[in-house]
Amino acid sequence: MRRRIRQPDPLASPSAIREVLIAVRKRCPELIPDSDRKLRQLLEAVRHVERYSAGDGRSGRPGHFEREQLLEVGRHVKAVLARHCQDRISLKTFISFYLPILNYPPDVIAALESGEINRLEASLLSRLTPERLEVKPKQALTVRQEVLAHHLKIQGSQNSLRRRVGELLGAETLLTSENMTAAVQAVDDLLRVDEEDKRHLFYEQMKDFFFALREIRPEEIDDESLDEILESSDQLMSVIHKLHLRRKQKARAQEVKKTFIV
Repeated sequence: MRRRIRQPDPLASPSAIREVLIAVRKRCPELIPDSDRKLRQLLEAVRHVERYSAGDGRSGRPGHFEREQLLEVGRHVKAVLARHCQDRISLKTFISFYLPILNYPPDVIAALESGEINRLEASLLSRLTPERLEVKPKQALTVRQEVLAHHLKIQGSQNSLRRRVGELLGAETLLTSENMTAAVQAVDDLLRVDEEDKRHLFYEQMKDFFFALREIRPEEIDDESLDEILESSDQLMSVIHKLHLRRKQKARAQEVKKTFIV
């Protein structure tokens, strides 16, 4: 699949994001922390309180900020976004998908600002960090540059880039009938050994996702739902990546142990 021609996104740059943050500070300086790190924490809490009502009953982030403060800050952020983006960008989208751009590697930011890639492609490339690749920073930079160069050369789609990044990170990117059969077998095996073993819930959840893919139509997914899906999937993939990393570390330790034994 070839990449589609996309319209430029004026907000997808650190300078544009900082302009929004500066405007928010000017509107309510008494509510905004001095440091950028605390401001990020505040906005994450704003996103959380906007999602769940006071009586939701869900467990959530510890209350470092007063609820009234968060709601007031959220109101000001919405007003700034409405003026800067003509209501195209919601509060949750800004916090979840634009704010993280400030932490992207410089080379990814440069490609994003030059228009070579869009925001979602930049998000994928930003996952190729030294920690995830288990290499030194210079090697991670080389990997990102090579992936970007190949992506631009073949005019690849976002899906092709996602698959390539997944391959480099050692993540399973294809959902096939064989994978689902393996998941069903894993559920049956776990339940057969111990009905109280809750690990089977992971595989049950994956099955639910598979069936949702077959039932949900594209026109049923609105922007708000898509934001929530992408945010949740990023959190899920972060946990799965930790499991992959733990498995690699265990395998490496076993190899080292075998070397010493020999």
